[in-house]
Amino acid sequence: MIGNKIRGLGEIILRVNDMELMKQFYGTTLGLPMMKVSENYAFFKIADGFGGHHQTLALFSKNNLTAFGEKLQSIKPEHNSLHHFALEIDKMDYEGIRTYLDQRDIPCQTEIFEWVQWKSIFIKDPESNIVEFVCYDAAI
Repeated sequence: MIGNKIRGLGEIILRVNDMELMKQFYGTTLGLPMMKVSENYAFFKIADGFGGHHQTLALFSKNNLTAFGEKLQSIKPEHNSLHHFALEIDKMDYEGIRTYLDQRDIPCQTEIFEWVQWKSIFIKDPESNIVEFVCYDAAI
């Protein structure tokens, strides 16, 4: 069984059409620290992970091959199987993040998930990937 051996989510990799625009969004707009960058990829640190591996968001150029050596023909949001990815935040930062997004005219949606006591803010990046900021709130 593999399930009980997993210690966390190591990385999320997004294939992107416009590397510069996406680096600007995740690095400058969202403020994720850059770990390594080239013309074909960018790695951002999300948080400390398990055993020395950081939780990472990576952007790969659409020209990069997959881990299986395959070249993808195109990247279109309507054909993407990724529904969204979530970044954990402290509930004390929830309203500040909403204000930050509002001040930058970044449209967002909010949702409460009573069954797990989570509240979330959803945004879209420049290539229409949905990013969720989620926190636990015992008061829900």
